[in-house]
Amino acid sequence: MLSFSVTVQAKQVLSGVQLETLALAEINAALDERGEFRRREVSLSRGAANIKLPEGIIDVQILLPSSSISYSNATPVKARIFINGKPYRDVNFMATIKIFDLVLVANHDLHIEVPVYDSDFRIDEIAIDGRTEYLKDPAEIRGLVPHRFIRAGSPVAINYFQQPVAVESGRVVKIIFRQNGLQVAAKGIAMARGRIGQVIKVRNEASNKILSARVIDSQTVEVVS
Repeated sequence: MLSFSVTVQAKQVLSGVQLETLALAEINAALDERGEFRRREVSLSRGAANIKLPEGIIDVQILLPSSSISYSNATPVKARIFINGKPYRDVNFMATIKIFDLVLVANHDLHIEVPVYDSDFRIDEIAIDGRTEYLKDPAEIRGLVPHRFIRAGSPVAINYFQQPVAVESGRVVKIIFRQNGLQVAAKGIAMARGRIGQVIKVRNEASNKILSARVIDSQTVEVVS
């Protein structure tokens, strides 16, 4: 558990506002410590009531989860009150933490397999979940196509996209063979559709042999061993 400690002068009443202020300060300090300096909104789910305490020195320790603070779910926060160094009472909060970032957002609905262009996106500030790495530059997906429907206004990540289909089944392709520094080419037929980088089956027209080949571009495949 992470902790934060403060000593308060002896009082009969510890205000709820003091506890909330300490809890928010510790959350913000923890975010700063992890290098999180993007715009944030931190709030507590409920206010704390004033607490009557016996005479003595009041210490308050704020405890956060040992695991990472969540940006998508409520984070439990505990305020532990000590009187003269001895635990007296715990007050529990649930904190909502929103972190905002400038990311790439779809200007309109993007459909599966339909090519996208820079004009299909804009940079906008959104609350992120801390788990998905959203894109910030349309150059990262230039030439790709969505493999899932993306609704207008949604942020986009690289894993929402894939290479377009480069070779259709039945297309005539050039088959390249490389071995011992030599390169030989032959004419063939694609037996399946494929995207750049994918391995598909092709048939050598001269020998009728079925080969496994990686798609290089819309006209070329390379035999893989």
